[in-house]
Amino acid sequence: MIFDETVIVFDTCDQYIAAAVYRGNKNINSKIEFMAKGQAETLMSSLDDLLAVSSLNWSDLNKIGVCTGPGNFTGIRISVSAARGLALGLEIPAIGVTSFEATLYGYNDENLALLPANKGFYYVGSNPKNAKFISEDKIDFENFKYINKPSPEVHLKNIALLTQEKDICRPVPCYIKPADATPSLNKAPNILK
Repeated sequence: MIFDETVIVFDTCDQYIAAAVYRGNKNINSKIEFMAKGQAETLMSSLDDLLAVSSLNWSDLNKIGVCTGPGNFTGIRISVSAARGLALGLEIPAIGVTSFEATLYGYNDENLALLPANKGFYYVGSNPKNAKFISEDKIDFENFKYINKPSPEVHLKNIALLTQEKDICRPVPCYIKPADATPSLNKAPNILK
């Protein structure tokens, strides 16, 4: 299949901002910034810079592709909300791609994605419906074939290709486990009327 659409793709579900511009299957430019936090404050300027060095404007884009997780809870929300907002403002489709889809792109149905979570845990599965959040010592290497999450560059390429292949589907966060966040122990402030 040959594609000629210009798409911008990005992922903030891990400890980085990874973004790329593709025309068809050709990478025009990529930008990867490793950071433990601060993606929300940096994402839009990173995307602007990426378009500028690619000699493109937002109006040149045909679609937006975004990784919807699983991964860092806040990072997922940053990516998905940015993609939805950009799609609305630019009046172009935003396509959500899970890390399962991007990791397993080009592999057969016998394989499972092995996506690092944190603290020795992994998301394992072929899609969000059959995925499990398990510790490293529970991974059954003898009976299953696993594909590790690829480098950010390969992950972006797979997201770009899937963005052009998939039917239009609004990005929705892919959560496999509940958020690690806990409510504040501080008393809520009084609201004046």
